[in-house]
Amino acid sequence: MNSELSQDLRASAARQKHLCDVVEHAGHLLPAQGPIGVFVHHNTLHAFQHLPFHDALAAASAVFEAEPYLSEADYRAHIASGRIGDEDLEAALAGRFAARPDERRGPLSRHEIEQLALRHPIDAETAAGLLWRISEAGETRRLRGDVPDERRRRIVQSTERWLEASPDIAARLLDRGGRDPESRAALALWDACRAVLLPPAPPVEPPLVERVGADRSHRDLLVELAGEDPAELVDPLMIRFLGAYLDEGIAHWTMPDRAQGLWRCFRDMALEGSRLAAPAFVGLDVELRRFDAEALSPAAIAARALEELSVAEDHWDVYVTRVLLELPGWAGMIHRLEHTPSDRPPGSPPVSLLEYLAVRLTLARYALRDVARRRLGYRGPLAGLVEHARRAARPPVPPSSSPDHARPFRLFQLAQLAGLSAAEIAPLSKAERVWALEALEAFDEIARRRVLHEAYEHHHRTEVLHGIAANLRRPEEERSVEAPRFQIAFCIDDRCEGLRRHLEELSPRHETFGVAGFFGVPIRYRGLDDAGHVSLCPVGVEPAHEIVERPHEEEAGWRRKARRKRWARLLHALGRGTRTMARGVLLTPTLGLLSTVPLVGRTLFPRAVARLRRALERRLLPPVLTRLHSPHDEGSAAGGEGQPFTAAAKAARVAATLENMGLTRSFAPIVVVLGHGATSVNNPHQSAYDCGACGGRHGGPNARLFAAMANDPEVRVLLAARGIDIPEGTFFLGGMNNTTTDEIVLYDQHLVPASHRGELAALVGALDAARQQHAHERCRRFASAPREGDAARALAHVEARAADLSEARPELGHVTNAVCVVGRRSLTRGLFLDRRAFLVSYDPTQDQGGAILERILLAVGPVGAGINLEYYFSCVDNRRYGAGTKLPHNLASLLGVMEGSLSDLRTGLPKQMIEIHEPVRLLVVVEASTDTAAALYARQPALRELIGNGWIQLACVDPATRQIACFTGDGFAPFSPPHQPLPAVQRSADWYAGRSGFVPPALIRAASTRPREVVDHAV
Repeated sequence: MNSELSQDLRASAARQKHLCDVVEHAGHLLPAQGPIGVFVHHNTLHAFQHLPFHDALAAASAVFEAEPYLSEADYRAHIASGRIGDEDLEAALAGRFAARPDERRGPLSRHEIEQLALRHPIDAETAAGLLWRISEAGETRRLRGDVPDERRRRIVQSTERWLEASPDIAARLLDRGGRDPESRAALALWDACRAVLLPPAPPVEPPLVERVGADRSHRDLLVELAGEDPAELVDPLMIRFLGAYLDEGIAHWTMPDRAQGLWRCFRDMALEGSRLAAPAFVGLDVELRRFDAEALSPAAIAARALEELSVAEDHWDVYVTRVLLELPGWAGMIHRLEHTPSDRPPGSPPVSLLEYLAVRLTLARYALRDVARRRLGYRGPLAGLVEHARRAARPPVPPSSSPDHARPFRLFQLAQLAGLSAAEIAPLSKAERVWALEALEAFDEIARRRVLHEAYEHHHRTEVLHGIAANLRRPEEERSVEAPRFQIAFCIDDRCEGLRRHLEELSPRHETFGVAGFFGVPIRYRGLDDAGHVSLCPVGVEPAHEIVERPHEEEAGWRRKARRKRWARLLHALGRGTRTMARGVLLTPTLGLLSTVPLVGRTLFPRAVARLRRALERRLLPPVLTRLHSPHDEGSAAGGEGQPFTAAAKAARVAATLENMGLTRSFAPIVVVLGHGATSVNNPHQSAYDCGACGGRHGGPNARLFAAMANDPEVRVLLAARGIDIPEGTFFLGGMNNTTTDEIVLYDQHLVPASHRGELAALVGALDAARQQHAHERCRRFASAPREGDAARALAHVEARAADLSEARPELGHVTNAVCVVGRRSLTRGLFLDRRAFLVSYDPTQDQGGAILERILLAVGPVGAGINLEYYFSCVDNRRYGAGTKLPHNLASLLGVMEGSLSDLRTGLPKQMIEIHEPVRLLVVVEASTDTAAALYARQPALRELIGNGWIQLACVDPATRQIACFTGDGFAPFSPPHQPLPAVQRSADWYAGRSGFVPPALIRAASTRPREVVDHAV
């Protein structure tokens, strides 16, 4: 007896260990989005990144029931508009047929069948649908409207000749209404298509009842059989419970005893708190007490639930995944918080995905029993539910031949589009007809959408590479700055491409660079008015240094701090007072009445009210001069976290960033380093607009610190020893670019030497002019922006958007991202790229071994791919992969958003952030030889995964020959640009004027680095 008990205990422990492994594996399929306050873009399908891109999409679609591409209707609209051309379709089909030869049986080849299927819908039809199309729409009495005119004439003429030799057939057609040539041709073709009995098409998938316990759940079965979703009983309870348990500051009263863990809190709530009143959950309290008596762990409870559902242990992986995906947002957040505790404030309750599963399965069993009893009359154990459904279902009797509503009608459609008449279809044997239909059926909707997507990307890739090739044909001296007046280093962000272009159009001596927006300086930072530290660095990087903003005059800083504290206490007291019974009676109507004035002002005049508020803030809280301070600086009495920031460490950081940019000589008198961020109101997704390289926060402090380090005399001595000799007359300035308002703020201007003050004023004027022009370009994409007006009016509009409470689109974020160019600015200077490109500065002439390129690609590749792919998936299926529209969103637990008051956490991007996005994979263009790129590809698994699996697309521009080659998976293939010249205009505004959609590349003469009167040609 004891041995049997011991054996049972070991088996139970093994099952529980297996379940823990299953839950851990399933967790990787859940959304990995962190708390919304630090939103950082990532590949939505991170769990499938080890697979080739298209295979991953197919696998993810099966798991998530999501769309992998745009719809066929969308792609066909792009064909009609010219966004996808004939050459693009042929290129995509050529790639499909590269691995297998074409095949022909009868009048059509497989290639021709697939060509027709790409351009025209040839769908199977149901019996009811076909009856309506024949009897009501009369589709068998006329040819399709989209049959090309030449093929239409061919069908009619061929049929008329055929009928001349068959007068009896002609007479029958006349009796059926075939009085004109086209109706006779259509009726004759329809008769020929259904004259031969065809075998039915094979079933696409087995019946649902056979899949329960494998890749479908009992919930799926009841939804289909009973028409009621058991999850509708469970989800409201889970959402309310999780919202309270995980809350990080919205609730005024914290859920008690959260430190016990998720399962214990649920158990206490059900037994001692607000008990579940729904009739479906009668008996839950008794079961929970039995669990307590047996001292069952959450793993044991979950395993017992799976056994009660009769789910085989080798199917636990898929079944558990299915259960967790019933609320993927909440489950994914639990998994994220469990494995990334740094995302949470101190004192947060423990979280466990296994405990979540135990709660979910416990409630789900009661909901399943209730729905099965009420809807199906089934009162037996859940283990017998599938068998009960199997007996109740009448097995379909497969037809011996394909009815009129299936294959013959598709053959009828195919023949019309191919220009085949009854004379050519009638002689076809059964085998030939079946082969043609099988070729059409094999090229199913997903296969067609895949090819259409490849054509869609081919068009974009050709446009971009054609633009770069044309730009490279211009003389080098037109694209390179010889004696720069100003040098400005921006973030690589695609939103900076337009600002850089407009700045360069102002003067041939304006030189710009692109580098990751934390500028190689990962820090833990606390601003002057901040309550705590934040990490300003890429996700996954642990900052080694702490930086604090301190006032130059401590007394002024204390005065400012005291005023802020008094104001905060007043606001807090008023806020709490409105929620109390006694003070609320007085405060709520009074403050409510008073608040209508600013509310109306912020709604009707957002920009003016925002300016007024800033003026009042400056009046009440006068700004003070500050400096960046490291508590570990030599000689500092204060201690702090992190390592000392020595001169050697500073020099190493500055050198690495300058080397990455290729800025190691020819320094301008003023070098500006611009971080970026965004501002908006009433926008939970605000951090999604901020700098991803800074962990979803503003990059201004990093830029300011970098400039201070580069100005440090001791650092410059160490840099000179490394071959980076910064002239004494060069001064670095840090700054911030607000990508929503286009505002540019330069820090520490009081430190600029007197000899540079005149140049600083000129720089500020140039930046102001560039940001106005950039705002003008951005406004063409906003539906509510003024269509007429100058740049100043456009700037006022974007400033108003940032302060408008009702604005769901304060800016468009990365919605235009599609390209990443890694190389010297001479590759793209003077090329209009429509704010679609991440521009990464890199000089191959200073990197003979490729080490700099290697570290750039290892950083930029995953970051760029993460941004691009999140936009891709949120665009192709915003319901599954995205967050839906912003309008019903409410902030939940300070972790994310949900729709209304009860929904799953919506992960991904809202509809307003992806509306105009073109979902194409990121095209990475690298200025390097194919040998260098191949060597990096061979030795870096991360690059092989992204490039080899097709998550990003790679093209190389050889620094010596300027030839372009594209990576194909089997190596590099030369790119042959189209023969037509690229348009050339004077300024960007001349090219985008009057257009609201995406604009193809063009050459911009004003950005040339040669004197204006010399440049007067197109390439």
